[in-house]
Amino acid sequence: MSENISEVASEVDPIEPIFQGQCLSLSERSTLTFAIGRHVKDATLHIRLLKNSGGGRFFDGWAAGTVIQDVVLGETGLTAKSFHIVQPQRSVNNSCFLMAVIKDLGLIRANEQNSRVHDHVPGTTMEQLVSALLSESKNAESKAARRKAKET
Repeated sequence: MSENISEVASEVDPIEPIFQGQCLSLSERSTLTFAIGRHVKDATLHIRLLKNSGGGRFFDGWAAGTVIQDVVLGETGLTAKSFHIVQPQRSVNNSCFLMAVIKDLGLIRANEQNSRVHDHVPGTTMEQLVSALLSESKNAESKAARRKAKET
């Protein structure tokens, strides 16, 4: 039954994964695996947590990049509570894990006076950062393919 619900959900809100990566949690005690996806109809970006090596529970639904940007852009003093609006009615753990991902992407950075507080990195947007990440990934794949071709 859950497979059918999942299939219906993907048809209603079709988000196609375009990148998968890993980063440390904010506490640096676990590694988070995440996906970045793009909505097939409106091309908006989304982030989804896939795995937590620390075993902590998390919500694995997609978080809308537009909502994340609304929270982040131009802001200082961001905390996990700031991100609760991104995935309402979910644990504060989710907000912390989401912060770790967007920190790893380079959208936010730890505040110099208080490492529990984060600030938007001026001049950055999710679209810019994801485009650069995909370009980097494509270049790395291309280099690996050329290296493999030389070896054969």
